[in-house]
Amino acid sequence: MSHSVTPYAIRPGFAQSIARVREAFFRRDPARWPVFAQEPFASVLAFRRLNLPPAERVAHYPDGPALHAQLRALAAVPAQLSDPSASLDPLVVFAAALAKNWEIPHSVENVATMPCDPAIYGVMLGAMANANLVHPEYAEMAVELENSVVRQIATQVGWDPTLSAGIFTQGGTFCNLYGYLLGIRKNLPLAREYGLEHGLDYRIINSQGGHYSNTTNLSLLGVNLRRKSLRIRITDDNDMDMADLERQLRACFQLGCVVPTIMLTMGTTDTFAIDRVKPVRDLCAQLCAQYEVTAKPHIHVDAAVGWPLIFFLDYDFERNPLEINDDTLTGLRRNTERFRELRYADSFTVDFQKWGYVPYTSSLVMIRDQRDLAALEHDPENFSYFEKDTEGQTHLHSTIECSRSATGVFGAATALAHLGIEGHQILVANSLQTAGYFRHRLAQTPGVMCLAPSNRGPSTSFRLYDPALVADPEAEFSREYEALTTPDWQQRVTRNNDYHRKVFKQRGKGALYTNYVQGAAHTDYDEHGHYHLLPGEKAVFMNPLTRFSDIDSFIARIHG
Repeated sequence: MSHSVTPYAIRPGFAQSIARVREAFFRRDPARWPVFAQEPFASVLAFRRLNLPPAERVAHYPDGPALHAQLRALAAVPAQLSDPSASLDPLVVFAAALAKNWEIPHSVENVATMPCDPAIYGVMLGAMANANLVHPEYAEMAVELENSVVRQIATQVGWDPTLSAGIFTQGGTFCNLYGYLLGIRKNLPLAREYGLEHGLDYRIINSQGGHYSNTTNLSLLGVNLRRKSLRIRITDDNDMDMADLERQLRACFQLGCVVPTIMLTMGTTDTFAIDRVKPVRDLCAQLCAQYEVTAKPHIHVDAAVGWPLIFFLDYDFERNPLEINDDTLTGLRRNTERFRELRYADSFTVDFQKWGYVPYTSSLVMIRDQRDLAALEHDPENFSYFEKDTEGQTHLHSTIECSRSATGVFGAATALAHLGIEGHQILVANSLQTAGYFRHRLAQTPGVMCLAPSNRGPSTSFRLYDPALVADPEAEFSREYEALTTPDWQQRVTRNNDYHRKVFKQRGKGALYTNYVQGAAHTDYDEHGHYHLLPGEKAVFMNPLTRFSDIDSFIARIHG
């Protein structure tokens, strides 16, 4: 039975487009990509295609329980050589077959998905080449490939590709670490040698709605989290509260306090909130002029999740050549306009390993002005063992790592080459249409409150209530939002939390593999600026194989 209505239905032209992309790039088809016909790839893929729930996989795998026991007990390196003509170590094959199965259509737990076939090939090439991007001497032509990917992303976002720079690194957390570090080194230059507590007083700003790496990175850098970081309030849609940002920024500048970095987020993990960039940049310019501040904040954007929306910056929304449905087109217009402001950032994070359909890890920090890298440079004497004739001015002097794998570059370059703008548009639109249909079905279901529905991204969070006790989920959520400090309020929230958690555990892994998160929503702020987190459930529709029928099956048993 289909519950689609016109604004949410998949149009025929788009159905053909996504079918073509699935067939060409997500089938692990040995006719197109011969390595998938070879062992052990073929047997691993055959097992994973059974789409078994996690709890059943060990028992169904040949000798699975015995292999599992061996794997858990293995604690010594084999003493002898192994015959290279023999098959690969069965424990390695077992681990690959039973690793997280992102290919199953039900996998929608988080901002991760199955990589596309060409990107897998690209990563294999990169692993075989074994380039270390820390220095051209150790990477040679792989450096040119990295530079080409950086130029493509710079052009797509609206930067001058001849003036910008980029560094592939090991995950979005490291990209955000670079963002913080760029601001610190530019605005607190003595910190490189004397530490953060030497010299000027400072505050680093991020959002209460940002990724947890916004805080863990500051701790890693030695920032006093309680006294030297400011977390800006968030709106009901979980994006940064501009009024609170202005209050905090103005207070800093009035006291002569440096603000090295402001960390924004474009596409939060759980609710896909998108912070505005241009208003933040304009506010910084206005207040810096007013208070005669010369150390302007470095604006870094964590766009690890949402960055592929840059492929819609030139999309013809009036003609709508991909035949994207009406509901998705409305949200896509709004979000694309926000991503049009990404060009005003000083740096931003790109995770190809998320919505870019590239294997882990493939992350890129983009830097608008390549001259900013000079702030990260260390003393050349530290690099005396490299060949001077080939050293020159390279990333070597500015990178955090002493080893930078090129596999992420090869995967990203291959995905960009094969999918192009059109392929990325199709995959993004498919994600958003599927998420839109999910929100539509949630709205039809008793006892369900969809959280931050206006964000219209691939991430959808909801809160579940007992229909026998709660007739109006919106009214119930409004009561929770009031954050009353009364026993009745706490008992009510606890009752609702316990119901949702119990149903989630009993439902288990079924038609959709969702995730339970402690901070799916938040209450209103009290007079001291404090708030409470409200848990909920989330599904992230980046999986290109998830269908509307999977959603219908999940909705049918959402209350267990």
